[in-house]
Amino acid sequence: MNWMQSRTPEERKAIAAKSVVTRQKNIQERKARVLADMDKRDSLRQEIKELEDRVSKLRRLEIVNKTAMTLTSQALWSEVDIVKTANTWALATGIYFLIDGGKIVYVGQSVNVYSRISYHHDKVFESFAFIPCEKEMLDKLESLYIHVLRPPLNGDHVGGAKHAPIAFDKLLRASA
Repeated sequence: MNWMQSRTPEERKAIAAKSVVTRQKNIQERKARVLADMDKRDSLRQEIKELEDRVSKLRRLEIVNKTAMTLTSQALWSEVDIVKTANTWALATGIYFLIDGGKIVYVGQSVNVYSRISYHHDKVFESFAFIPCEKEMLDKLESLYIHVLRPPLNGDHVGGAKHAPIAFDKLLRASA
């Protein structure tokens, strides 16, 4: 007589039920492993695709850079480098300075400095700089710089004082 026949019907029933539960658990674990393997495979496929895209971009960049070097004697900046050096558009509001021969020749203000500078085609300058400034402070800061720097291309009032949005004596009274 085998060991199963020596069991009572209740014991055999319990053993069979336990066997069914164990089989179902094993099936669920196998399904979970298969799903995990599929997820990992999909993740690896996605990673491979991203790497292939990067390699393709790098190859294209290499070809374009060789062309750029031939045409301009300069390599192109990478997107990362361009983005790192970018200014936010909000920074375009401020006080700007037109510079010629190492000297500030004009001081102005604008809520769009880059656009405003293009309107100064009538002035001689070789470069510009600007200081970001809140819109509400433009008149005060521009006036202070005009009064201190006295740039030659800013207009003169009668008596030789430089034209500024706020007169010098008014600025002094406001700060007292």
